[in-house]
Amino acid sequence: MTVSRDIPELNYIVLTGRIVEKGELRSSSYGIFVIRFKLENSSSYSTRSSEEGKKTYIISVEAWGNLAERIDRSISNGTFVLLEGNLVSRSYEDRSKGLHHRMIVKATDVMALGSGS
Repeated sequence: MTVSRDIPELNYIVLTGRIVEKGELRSSSYGIFVIRFKLENSSSYSTRSSEEGKKTYIISVEAWGNLAERIDRSISNGTFVLLEGNLVSRSYEDRSKGLHHRMIVKATDVMALGSGS
């Protein structure tokens, strides 16, 4: 497959899943609200021998500003949501001065689709 260099890069994610480990609403050092939570997303699959399985992913998510406040007010653990956002890289240094990188989803919109079960 040949890809034209005129095509812009795209970083857009749409996920559904249940909110797990919803954190507390906090304020950044700049006074902007932020909330971090994990989204549980599952997918089913079939093997060649017709066995069925399920793979579950736990995805780290953060939301900022008005969206963070809305999530804090209206979404609780177990709520099934539709999430839009983009993939971002976060770096941090541990106590032994080792540098670590991780990918998270920065939410741009979150919509409740169902209540917790």
